[in-house]
Amino acid sequence: MTIYRFLLFLLLLSFSLWNKSLAQTSRVDSLSSSIGNMKDDSAKAIAYVELGIELLGTDPSSAIENFDSAIQLGLNLDYKKGLADAYNAKGRAYSQQGKLQEAILTFQDALKVFREIDDKTGEANVLSNLGSIYYMLGNSSKALELHFESLKFSEQLDNKLRIGTSYNNIGTVYSKNRNTITEALTYFKKSLEVFREIDLESGEAIAAMNIGEVYFLDSKYDSAIYFHQMALELCDGTLDATFPLTQLGEINSELGNFQQAYGYHNRALKIAEILDAKFEMTQSLIGLAKTQIKQKNFKGAIDSFEQAKLLAIALDAKNELVDIYQNLAETEAQIGNFKAAYENEINAKTVKEEIAKSSTEQRIQQIQFEYELDKKEAEIELLQKDTELKNAAVFNQRIIIFASLGGLVMFVIISISLFRNNLSKQKANRLLQIQKEEIRTQRENVTTAYDQLKSTQAQLIQAEKMASLGELTAGIAHEIQNPLNFVKNFSEVSEELVDEMKEELEKGDYEEAKALGEELKQNLSRIRLHGKRADGIVKGMLEHSRTNQSEKSLTDINGLVEEYVRLSYHGLRAKDKSFNSEIKLNLDPMLPKVEIVAGDLGRVILNLVNNAFYAVNEKAKSGIDGFKPEVGISSKKIPSGVEISIKDNGIGIPDSIKDKIFQPFFTTKPTGSGTGLGLSLSYDIVKAHGGELEVDSEKGEGSTFYLRIPFV
Repeated sequence: MTIYRFLLFLLLLSFSLWNKSLAQTSRVDSLSSSIGNMKDDSAKAIAYVELGIELLGTDPSSAIENFDSAIQLGLNLDYKKGLADAYNAKGRAYSQQGKLQEAILTFQDALKVFREIDDKTGEANVLSNLGSIYYMLGNSSKALELHFESLKFSEQLDNKLRIGTSYNNIGTVYSKNRNTITEALTYFKKSLEVFREIDLESGEAIAAMNIGEVYFLDSKYDSAIYFHQMALELCDGTLDATFPLTQLGEINSELGNFQQAYGYHNRALKIAEILDAKFEMTQSLIGLAKTQIKQKNFKGAIDSFEQAKLLAIALDAKNELVDIYQNLAETEAQIGNFKAAYENEINAKTVKEEIAKSSTEQRIQQIQFEYELDKKEAEIELLQKDTELKNAAVFNQRIIIFASLGGLVMFVIISISLFRNNLSKQKANRLLQIQKEEIRTQRENVTTAYDQLKSTQAQLIQAEKMASLGELTAGIAHEIQNPLNFVKNFSEVSEELVDEMKEELEKGDYEEAKALGEELKQNLSRIRLHGKRADGIVKGMLEHSRTNQSEKSLTDINGLVEEYVRLSYHGLRAKDKSFNSEIKLNLDPMLPKVEIVAGDLGRVILNLVNNAFYAVNEKAKSGIDGFKPEVGISSKKIPSGVEISIKDNGIGIPDSIKDKIFQPFFTTKPTGSGTGLGLSLSYDIVKAHGGELEVDSEKGEGSTFYLRIPFV
């Protein structure tokens, strides 16, 4: 458990106390039955919200359906309180599912209605929830702004629960930065005081854990022990108790009190096992392993880390996996198992790269979301202002008409009406000028957001290129390993021959020494041969990967294809030993050389072949009987130039998304497996060569990509 989880706990806590009647999931059946007998009124809207909240923990999709029913009833009845509560509940459901952008939009709808009915408590609640979501998105400044705004309303209402929650959430945001850890500690202590005042033990326990965590990270062990013991007294036996128990174990280990340390670790593990809490069990095992390292029990530490690793992989807990792999690498190195240490170091690096890539994708999505949100808000404001102007114009026209009709009765009334009309026009003109200035400012904001998006896009394109370089490197490593193995083996044999030749010379057996010398000469020839082979591989790759190679040159297309197909296959095999596919090459031997930028076109071939291997591998994983992965690459001369086709018998592309596959950021791969830029970059490279990139695919049957490059 981390401080990050404590923030979410209080978000859930504040929501559950929002309506104390929502307590037992056993109410689901009775609520469902009673809703069927109710009229379409405010009571039914409330019941839908209650039923949705009961289902949140077990069936979020059904919960959202009930919240939507409550929202529709609220709109039909103009029941604002029920509408705001339903929006707030739906936002909570979205955040629980990890749909953070949908959650933000839904919470904003709730905030708007709460403000319309001047419900400060509801407004403070929604602001706190929004702050927590922006924190999860990594936008700490926005999160602080919302939490402080929520705190302001909570203090006006003297709502102690909300005040304590806001203090804790503000401290959580500050604790993310080591430079503001003092501010974090201040707000955590304020939170503890408020929860003590209202005698809320769960809140006191969370605040005490947060304070203990800060002192632990700052190596102030006496203070850390004091606050973790306080938290433990408040929550012992519950799931939350695993965190202070684990940290108390690590602290006592640092102090050399190993017997007490093991006692705390075993208590934490026992609670996690009883409650089947795999994440807490993972962290408890990590803490136990670190204590075992302190006591030089390296074998026990490795066993604990291995158990934790299996749980972390199943949970996809990447931060914990990095910690486990790094500690395993250090521990294996301590006992001299350098091969295992190296493998764990590589695994840690791989997981770190996955975390960084996921973070980049999340930041891109956030910028796109904020850009679209600003754009929509600007459009709404423009529509509202346009409506106001039209209404003002209609109003003026009515004044003129009534004034003209009034002229038949009295000239004075006409004069007065004309005067009022003139004043109204001046006011409208001033309003129009102000609105134009506001529109100009909004357009500048949208332009700034767009520039940020373009900058981040450029960074992601660079990341895609580096990912391609990584795949090339894996393939090169496999290609060059064989000649290096030969060099190594023949070198070792040659050393032994030199020793034997010395012995024969000392014995005076010159014939045997000459025979050994001849064999030694043959070995040196073999070493030179395989060295040249490795040198050729390196030079060939340097020829195609020079960063300054932007000019076109006559290139053997068949050789380029063979090279990058081989590198793609070996690169994928290096990452996944279970991967396998038949490769069929049908290359026209009479194909003429074409003037291209070899490195760029090689990147296109690598990307298309990687996608083909991915498609057949995904289909193989589905368990279809008799299926054999197969990828075919062919080349031929066409009237305008040359054509390369990459065909696979994989999962295929649905017709509904064929028009989108060359768009930037569009991908069908799972999150963290692709950026959605590979085909987009390939398309741009082919177009820069004056060529064409087309696809022919049928879902479930496979795909064929056609790459055509013209003669210059």
